[in-house]
Amino acid sequence: MRYKIQHLFNTDEATFWDKIFFDPEYNEALFAKHLGFNPYRVLEHVTQPDGTILRRVECAPPIEIPAIARKALGDSAAYVEEGRFDPRTRRFSVKVIPRMAADKLKSTALMWLEPRGDKKVERFVEIENEVKVFGVGKVLEAFIEKQTREVYDEASAFTNDWIAKKGF
Repeated sequence: MRYKIQHLFNTDEATFWDKIFFDPEYNEALFAKHLGFNPYRVLEHVTQPDGTILRRVECAPPIEIPAIARKALGDSAAYVEEGRFDPRTRRFSVKVIPRMAADKLKSTALMWLEPRGDKKVERFVEIENEVKVFGVGKVLEAFIEKQTREVYDEASAFTNDWIAKKGF
């Protein structure tokens, strides 16, 4: 299942990437405190000489897994996110590796920004989820999409509040 999520942010592109998206204080405030991810832990954050950023994050959103999913996939929504920011294209690509049933779940995303006027950008996230469980795969893909959209919506509101508070 493929879908796109879009949100407007009241800042410029450089500030979004440099002072928000990769900022440890922002990420801790958003994921661990505001959204309640437990754990939320940066496993690796490396900036290569060419500006490429590699980031691995272990996290678990506070999602109630439906019974049909627990039976097929396990009872944890925990995963490791392997991300790569390309400084030339200004795009962040992600591969999600679930803690459980990694052979049955595949999730990738591509994120980028487009300017929308002075101190305003629109973030686009193209996501592809695939659940290989006979008979319930499409239902679980729809559940994952719903949860993902809700988290991104909540994170978007938080981010714009963060931008305002920090004066970005």
